[in-house]
Amino acid sequence: MDRHILEGIILVLVTVFIHGTGTLLFIWMMEAYRPFWERHSGIALNTMTLTWVVCSLILLHLLEIAVYAAFYRQMGILPDGETAAYFSLATYTTVGYGDVVLPREWRIFGASEALVGILMTAWSTVLLITVVNATHTRTLEKIRTKLPWKKPDAPTSE
Repeated sequence: MDRHILEGIILVLVTVFIHGTGTLLFIWMMEAYRPFWERHSGIALNTMTLTWVVCSLILLHLLEIAVYAAFYRQMGILPDGETAAYFSLATYTTVGYGDVVLPREWRIFGASEALVGILMTAWSTVLLITVVNATHTRTLEKIRTKLPWKKPDAPTSE
């Protein structure tokens, strides 16, 4: 049982490492892309950017799911790759259909994968909200500067 606990901790650490690395790469790319985005933002570019963000996050999650699936398959816990991938996807996303279950001595892995899936999804949600808020703010600023009736705020004297 101690070996299972260690393997579970390693899987959690690998998943968090993947997500952390993906997050840092994501932030780096968004920062590198920002000057272009600020100069050329528009509905098409903003939509493409948000689509890229969502697709990138989905790919990051699929990689994490694949790590768990590979572990289940490599350890012989599940009979084949398809079943391992299906179980891992259902567990990570906390759908948990229950039509595929882990053997008794490995059940804790399903619960830990679900917990990690919830945390990584929340982490991704924060990133997505940050990008959506930045897009919203830039769009409003651009619209406000182009409105003919919008005058700059006059300084207030106190």
